[in-house]
Amino acid sequence: MADASLQDRTIVITGASDGIGRAAVRAYAAAGAHVIMVGRNEAKTSAAARAIMGETNSRRITWEIADLSRQDDLRDLAERLRTRCARIDVLVNNAGAVFLDRETTIDGIERTLALNHLAYMALTILLLDRLQARPNGNEPTARVLCVSSRAHREAKLDLDDLQMARRYGGWRAYANSKLANILFTRALAARLDPTQVVVHALHPGVVSTRFAVNNGRRGRLMRRIMDLVSITPDAGADTIVWLSRASEALATTGEYWVKRARVAPSRAGQDARLAESLWAQSAAMLGLDLPRRS
Repeated sequence: MADASLQDRTIVITGASDGIGRAAVRAYAAAGAHVIMVGRNEAKTSAAARAIMGETNSRRITWEIADLSRQDDLRDLAERLRTRCARIDVLVNNAGAVFLDRETTIDGIERTLALNHLAYMALTILLLDRLQARPNGNEPTARVLCVSSRAHREAKLDLDDLQMARRYGGWRAYANSKLANILFTRALAARLDPTQVVVHALHPGVVSTRFAVNNGRRGRLMRRIMDLVSITPDAGADTIVWLSRASEALATTGEYWVKRARVAPSRAGQDARLAESLWAQSAAMLGLDLPRRS
């Protein structure tokens, strides 16, 4: 099976104004795709879009603004995207952050969980009809890509304290959320017809971005340490863009990828019961659900 062309495909990517998100947008635009960038800051996102259009000579880039940690913003964003798009070919759930101090959102949800996990789940479910849509009857299988991290191997996920109200640690919360991305991918794959939509999680590598700098001095120190082994955003975006077109991504679903290769996640990441328990709890928090395929 030949790799798919990205020409004229509609791609939605969150966390698109910086880092690997921005690098992926540039690659998509250069390949002729219609790209919708989702960012939190209007000035930053629009400036990034215009810069990429100049670099690629593409005018097929637009953007939407939303705070994905807020459930009202998520639903408003999904409705705008559904209005704009008859179909979506690739959804890249990429937005995320680490919060070294515990914070809660306007919805009363711990912020790491809200942004790094629940936003992936909510946006995917709310856009599922556009991912499954085949207006002309011959569109290719859609793809949902969830940016996780090798940090998931350090997770200690406690479903009795999913929001870490009793004992919070910023890095552990981040690692938990990255495990949640893999478990969500597994549970979502069990609910979707793989001839319509495939779903994969991936580790992009330790990438030289502004990740963690939102945490003041501690975050800047963490960033400096990470930069000792960091790769470029273009290198970090490589597996994302490859999975968006590679035939190998259609041969299976619910997998975890590193450097274009399928890799077994941690033992917890392979736990089907844990995936289903996390799905049930997350679905209740969001008021959104999907049945498993029979």
